[in-house]
Amino acid sequence: MANVFEVESNASQDANYREHLNRNWQNGNTEFDKLENWLNALETTFSNFQTQINNLQQQIWNLTKRVQEDEVKHDQDVAALTKKHNSDIATLNEIIEKQDARISKLENAVFGYGEYEVNYETPSKTIDHVFEINTDSNPKLKGE
Repeated sequence: MANVFEVESNASQDANYREHLNRNWQNGNTEFDKLENWLNALETTFSNFQTQINNLQQQIWNLTKRVQEDEVKHDQDVAALTKKHNSDIATLNEIIEKQDARISKLENAVFGYGEYEVNYETPSKTIDHVFEINTDSNPKLKGE
């Protein structure tokens, strides 16, 4: 830093007084240099803090953006799973209704809820189970 106080060197001044003034000017300049160095250090520290604050703000913004994107994705996933779940329930209800109908036919045939003629569809040689049981009313009994 440039000297704030200049050295007094007037020939008309007493030598002791001139040295006293020179010491005062030198001490003043030294103190101003200390203050300037302290302010420079403070400015550097503040600048570093400002950089850290800016970095933290950017990280918070990035995190907020990711959370918002995850929320949208989560909502889409929930909607898709709900749709799939409802579709599965509808399919299962259809299967249950068909099975109930088949069980009712079998109960009628097995436990004789009326006079029925039971005719089994003959399975082919490669299949070992019955496809359908004819539970139509026995026409022979209708005429009796």
